Amino acid sequence: MKSPNQKGVLFALVSSFLTINFGISSPAEAAISCETGTVVYHPNNSLATCSLAQNINVQVSSPTIGTSNFPCKAKSYIVFDEKGQFNSCELSEEIQIRTGNVVETCPAEYKVRVSFSNQGVLSINCSAY
Repeated sequence: MKSPNQKGVLFALVSSFLTINFGISSPAEAAISCETGTVVYHPNNSLATCSLAQNINVQVSSPTIGTSNFPCKAKSYIVFDEKGQFNSCELSEEIQIRTGNVVETCPAEYKVRVSFSNQGVLSINCSAY
């Protein structure tokens, strides 16, 4: 399969769902299927954003809360920070976000945003856009 860009980043279709594992300390090393012409890079040549060619499931790990899963929707943009860590996407299905004793439902087609504090504390936000 030919890469859709000149920078040599491999985008591969693995299955209808692709799991990407992100750790706090290291960037993602996974293949993501992006639509041709939608790939944008950070100045350090890490992937900044692209429009997903298929639904994917993003797994984010945090030592404080464990693993969180985010089903990202095809034909919508996924965003990464300069370190290659997942930042946001539009959900393909509803998820529940647990913060302490409070559970928030984040509906499909809402945008989920993930960030880590300098202490490694995971923050998850849900919004209509």
